[in-house]
Amino acid sequence: MILSASPLQRSSERGGITWVTVVLLLALVTGGYLAVVWVPVYIVRYEAGMVVAEFANKAVHDRNDESLVQKLCDRLATLDQVKSPETDGSVSVVPAVDVRPGDVTWERDTAASPPTVHVAFEYTTSVYYPILDRFTEKTFAVDRTQDIQVVKW
Repeated sequence: MILSASPLQRSSERGGITWVTVVLLLALVTGGYLAVVWVPVYIVRYEAGMVVAEFANKAVHDRNDESLVQKLCDRLATLDQVKSPETDGSVSVVPAVDVRPGDVTWERDTAASPPTVHVAFEYTTSVYYPILDRFTEKTFAVDRTQDIQVVKW
């Protein structure tokens, strides 16, 4: 006598949804959600490092450090805008990298061989989780020492 499979077993054999499929789908959706939330945060962090490198390169010919620091802070503020919670419960839009000239360490060492400039600062950015309607903060540190010797071809 041949026993036939139960209806549950037959639906599984025909490509029905199993618990493994549900777990994989949930993992995929969760990974996509976290990528949408966090990838822009790290892209802005990368861009901030590139802006610091650009201004360290400008220090080769421009000796006005105060002007360079002010322009650096202005440029960093234009990288991106993020939502940030206020103390009264409202939400405002602020620069993702909000750094003041007093927060930036800018040290030019012309006595070193080769001469260098050291630029360092920390910034805290707000990260918004859209579906959960929650905020968190992430602090990044940018620290770069670069050679500012004039190239002699």
